[in-house]
Amino acid sequence: MPPGVTFNLRVVFLVALMLASLAAAVSGALQRLFPGWQPIYLVIVCFLIGLEAGIVHYVARSTRLTTIELARYLVPELFVMAVVMRLIASLSIADVSLADDLQRWLYDPLSVFDAAFGAFMVAGVVVGVLAHLSMRDLNTLALLLPAHPSDDDNRRLAALVAVDRSLALERIGARFVIGGALLLIALAGEAVNTTTIGGPPRPLAPLSIAASLTYVVSGFVLYSRARLVVIQAKWAQEGAHVAPLVERRWVRSSWALILLMVAGAALLPRSYALGLLDTLRAFLGVLGYALAMIGYVLTWILALILSLPAWILALFAPDGAPAASGLPPPPPVSPPSVERDPNLLAALVFWACMLLLAGYALAIVAQRHTPLLQRFGIAATIRALIAWLRSIWQQGASWATLAIRAADEALRRPSGTSTRHRRTINLRRLPPRERVRYFYLATLRRAAQCGVERHPSQTPYEYAARLERALPEASSDIADLTDVFITAQYSPHICTEDHVTQARRPWERLRRMLRPRHSRISKEVHHVDDAP
Repeated sequence: MPPGVTFNLRVVFLVALMLASLAAAVSGALQRLFPGWQPIYLVIVCFLIGLEAGIVHYVARSTRLTTIELARYLVPELFVMAVVMRLIASLSIADVSLADDLQRWLYDPLSVFDAAFGAFMVAGVVVGVLAHLSMRDLNTLALLLPAHPSDDDNRRLAALVAVDRSLALERIGARFVIGGALLLIALAGEAVNTTTIGGPPRPLAPLSIAASLTYVVSGFVLYSRARLVVIQAKWAQEGAHVAPLVERRWVRSSWALILLMVAGAALLPRSYALGLLDTLRAFLGVLGYALAMIGYVLTWILALILSLPAWILALFAPDGAPAASGLPPPPPVSPPSVERDPNLLAALVFWACMLLLAGYALAIVAQRHTPLLQRFGIAATIRALIAWLRSIWQQGASWATLAIRAADEALRRPSGTSTRHRRTINLRRLPPRERVRYFYLATLRRAAQCGVERHPSQTPYEYAARLERALPEASSDIADLTDVFITAQYSPHICTEDHVTQARRPWERLRRMLRPRHSRISKEVHHVDDAP
């Protein structure tokens, strides 16, 4: 594991809680525009996405995934997120039935991609990106360095890391402040009364109030923790000895300050003025009206600018110009569209493939979180379901194998040309790993024809030593081909075209060496058979 990459479940939980709270507050304002929408499903899924993004960030940092490997790692995660977002997009709308949507999707698969699904997907991606950025900055704060830098290089490295920590702390604070501003705007949009000018502000939803308090408290706790980590790193760099009691006092003081602020706001005197909630509503109402007036003024200015060309043309037009004619005649009525029966078979095939892909992606994600599933007792149910699906797949595969074998026997021809055609392998269509394996296995087959056969109990290196004793002039090619084969066969890394090039050159030289040897052995066997 790289240094400085640690997994802190509390920090991941706080980041996910902040993002879910911000999503709940913004959803409260959007619910004023869409009264039949229920945002609770989106809030829950955003919280889960924040947790999963923190875990994925830890896995990517700890295993040093490249960009391509990270993209491959995220494919099942994004696919499962798309399936979940599609379901909650239908469940969140009260006037829409999921059964009706399923029937509509069955006959028209493209109707899955509607505006609600796109908005939910954008929200999920934004939450994942923000969680990734937050975890990146928090991991920057947790970088470990020597306590007492000895040389100039270590001192310069410590100074650079200190600058990175300061910038990461500033980014965390800036995101917290920007989120707070967005939270205030969302609350203002929810509290403003758009039906009655000058009327009382609308009451805030309990979910929005709880989300606002949760965002503020979790944000202060996270920033306090990040500030403490920066101070501790500075103490360690300067060689100061600080008792562990300081960290506990810092945490207690932070919580006490946050709780004191909340209690003080709740206990403000309300006998001679508005209460805390009424004051907040009045302030948000004034802010909402101010934003609405700014929008009205900007709209008026834009309309005035757009009307200037028409006014200028009217000034230069002649006085006796004929008036504009009436409305143009209506367009001809288009013929009624011919209704076609939907292709149910194609839709069933498409959805069967999509269900297989969704199940495969869900199995991959569940396999990555096996300890968590075992802790909640879900792993046994999933294993039973996978075993049942595997049995169905094996039975179907056996029937398919029998059918293919029967068809092959029915269509088989005794021609030798067709046999050679069926055995032809197109190397360009094989992936790099399979091409490396082909070069190695082809060399083994030619060596076995020359009398140097590999025993099943021999490892690749043991057989390489035996083949080098038979072909001492090709020892370097044998070693190179064996090393590339070991990398392609047993290494988890991606096999590239460079590995194919490294395997092709020794394979071609060994083939040229083994070909005359095989011909000589074949002639000797032929002479022995013809001897009287």
